[in-house]
Amino acid sequence: MTVEGKIDISCRYSKRIRIPYPECDIHNQWKLSYIMRAIQQIASDQLDDLGMTFHKLYAEGYVFLLSKEYIELHKEISAGDEVIISTWPIPPKGAQFRRNIAIDSLNGVRLMSAYTSWLLVNPESHKILRPLSFPYTLNYAPLNENDPMEEQITSLKMPLVENCQEGISLKVSYSNSDCNGHLNNAVYGDLVLDCIPFETWEKYQPLSFLIHFIKEAKIGSEIFTTVGKLEQPQGFNGIVCLGKNKKEKCFQAFLKLKHI
Repeated sequence: MTVEGKIDISCRYSKRIRIPYPECDIHNQWKLSYIMRAIQQIASDQLDDLGMTFHKLYAEGYVFLLSKEYIELHKEISAGDEVIISTWPIPPKGAQFRRNIAIDSLNGVRLMSAYTSWLLVNPESHKILRPLSFPYTLNYAPLNENDPMEEQITSLKMPLVENCQEGISLKVSYSNSDCNGHLNNAVYGDLVLDCIPFETWEKYQPLSFLIHFIKEAKIGSEIFTTVGKLEQPQGFNGIVCLGKNKKEKCFQAFLKLKHI
């Protein structure tokens, strides 16, 4: 029997965490890929707490795959900081399950906002399943029309750039794969950042990151990237990165930087 989700203002799930030093960059700031890992983990933790563990859902023919992710960094998040990370599902749109994530300081200052959308897929047939096919109840937070991280973010578009150049490549292997046998979502963050010369990171830090996951990259495959720089009147602004697995598009990302 299919059970539809319902609106519930109490559906927020939060945890207090400390930022590990090994997860920070040359400026002692939390690396993008580890923020992406934390986002993935808090979403999984909430489902686990509701009894919807990965193994249970997989055995029943359901797996959630990340489709789109957008991250805005409002304040610095440094090694040793104690923060509150929270997540809350919002009503689905089309085939997309959607949830928001926030990281706040202990005194309530918003440090990061994120939006994610997920596809429900049958792990054997790879068929995309509509939200009404999910046999469990998810409580959705009411939409806040004044919050750009909710409805407005779905309209974000990748900027177009010319004169793209060859970036770097990455082979999907044991150390960077996930429990689905694909390149882990967070590794894409490292891949995009590594397309930028190291000397750039001496003057810049990530400001926002938008990524569309187009096709999963399985163990043994190799991703090749092309990169286009975004130049603004005030100087270097960021990059658009396209990744391909053989001839198929694998992902596309837009990384915006800020000068420090």
